[in-house]
Order: sequence, then structure tokens, then C-alpha cells
Amino acid sequence: MPATRPGHADIELRNRCTRWLNGHRPLRSMRDALLGLAELPEARLPLDVYGEGEAMQALEAQVAALLGKPAASFFHKGVAAQLAALRVHCGDGDGPVALHPQCHIAIDEAEAFEQLLGLRGLRMGRVDRPSHVDDLMLLPERPAVVTVELPLRRGGYRLPEWDDLVALGGWCRAAGVPLHFDGARLWEAAAHYGRPLAEIAALADSVYVSFYKGLGGLAGCVLAGSEDFVQRLVPWKTRLAGNLFTVHPYVLSALQGLRTQLPRLPAYRERARALAAVLAAEPGWRVAPEPPQVNAFQLHLPAAPGALREAMLEVARRDGFWLGARPAASQLIEGGTMVEIVIGDAAQGWADAESLAAWRAAVALAGR
Repeated sequence: MPATRPGHADIELRNRCTRWLNGHRPLRSMRDALLGLAELPEARLPLDVYGEGEAMQALEAQVAALLGKPAASFFHKGVAAQLAALRVHCGDGDGPVALHPQCHIAIDEAEAFEQLLGLRGLRMGRVDRPSHVDDLMLLPERPAVVTVELPLRRGGYRLPEWDDLVALGGWCRAAGVPLHFDGARLWEAAAHYGRPLAEIAALADSVYVSFYKGLGGLAGCVLAGSEDFVQRLVPWKTRLAGNLFTVHPYVLSALQGLRTQLPRLPAYRERARALAAVLAAEPGWRVAPEPPQVNAFQLHLPAAPGALREAMLEVARRDGFWLGARPAASQLIEGGTMVEIVIGDAAQGWADAESLAAWRAAVALAGR
């Protein structure tokens, strides 16, 4: 057996639990995951080969229709998809790319658009505030493309208000600048706006959506836009190692997520808002934003990150309740910790009072 790494121990402990705070109920083995996909009707179809396959094209067509775009292309990884989108929008130039300093493209993709593609970034906006049209007006030069993350995950899963988002789209159209939505969680954002996905996506020239977050897929994503835009992605998918021989498990899990999880996202949002209200009532605890706009939010607690992580693991070992294992330093409580809470179908296994009790126990353990 291979040596156990720290991350492996966390996964093993999580799998031994009986309740999970975040996301969807975990599948305990690769076998369970594959057997579940084998039951889908599309599993009887032939495997896709280098992007060609009946199930693959059905998935792309379904997402294009949901987003109201003429065409869509599947990618195995969001980083590759967004790099391809930015490269196409920037043509042969070096940008610049207008983006929020906390956005996924800048932070979680390790600035790959600059480091790998040689594009330049124009940071716009303020910390923990979604992008606003005023940010565009303050740019020192005209961007080649504007990106907006919906919602801004590292800013507390915050969204621009609808009129502000419309104004962003209007500025880009008037300036002749393409607008790209990093919509990894656009499925979740639609519930806040109370509008069809196609109405939201219509504001942008291209839209990226993910399958493995709110929809619970194994991996993968789609880029949607005009026929010309999607055709121009083709060589970049190859150059960015995105044209895999086959990705049929990803395709099947994406179809499953659209079928089962997408309709539940409004209910997950309401559950997140109810839980946030319970947690925010505790003295010294903070929720951001309050109330949450989507099915996810930040919880800020008066405990040091290292101590709280060990306490969260102890709650998992002792009570079988997995609270997570990735606390970070809080920007709202000095010396405190921020944890992200994301509601999915795992929340069906516990009541809000149970979650509150688990967090109380973790904070108490961390303070010893």
C-alpha cells in the first residue's frame, strides 16, 4: 500500500463520518462513483473519442440551450477553458484583461493567463465587493476583454445586484469590449437573481460553467458563446491539453448533475440563508455576506486557524460530523478563522441546531 499523506488521512476520516456539513454526500469509493454512473441511460451509448460522441454533443447542446447561446464546447478543466476563452477574445494581442483582484482567474488559476499566455491583467475593483461598472470607468486603458466572476467566491460568494450587472454588460457593448462570465457557480447564482440562466448569460459574450461544484459532477465544464467563438476555441483546446481521448465519466456525471442537482439549487440557497441566520446569532461569530446571496457563505469564528482545524477534525472523529478541514485566517475577526459553508444535498442529513452544536464544540475545543 502507498504511504498515507496528510490529505489522504482527511479523506479517510471524512468517509468514516455519517454527517457532512458541506456540499453533496461523498461517494466513499471510486467503485461507488462508477457504478452510479453506469445506471444512467446515456451510459449505454458509445464512448466519446476526442470530443466526438452522442452523449458529449447532447451535453453541449443542453448547456447551450440553458444559457441561450448558439454553441458550447466541453473542457475537462476550468483553467484550460478560461485560458482558451481569454486567448480567443484577445486575438494576437497581449490583452489587457480586466479582472477583479480576488477572482478565480487571478488567484486559483495562479495567474496562468499571464504566466502561460503572456496576457496582461488590469486589476479592477475593491476587496470583498463584486465588480461594478465604476471599476471599468477607472481603468487606465481600454481592455481587450472584461471578466466577471459570478459569484465572487473569495469575496464571500458575493454577486453584483442585477442593475449593476446589466450596467457592466452595457458598458462593454458600448465600448466594443467582449464580456466573459466566469460562471463556475452561475447555476447557483441564478436563484439570487430570480431570472432564467439565459437572461443572465445574454449579458456576456462568453460564459464558463462548471459541473463539479454545485452540480456535483466528477469534473469538467463548458464554454458557451457564438458559433464563431466556439470554433476559434478548437486549436486552443488542443494547445492547452484539453482534447482528451475520452472523458465519458465526466460527461455522464455532468448530465446527472443537470438532471438531479440543478433543480434543487434554489432550495439549497434558502437552507444556507436559514443556517447563516442561526450561526450569526452567536456572540462573537460573523457571517459574510449577511444574508448569503447564494447557497454558500463565509463563517468567521473567534479561534486560531490551526487550533480550529484540529478541533474540527476532533469533532469528526468523536461525533462523526465532518465540518471540513480547510480553515483560513479571518479578515473580520483579529486572530480568528474563516471557514466556507456550501450547502448541498449533504444538508439533508442534519438539522441547523446540530450544525450549531458542532461548531460550538469545535470553538470550545480550539480554545483549550
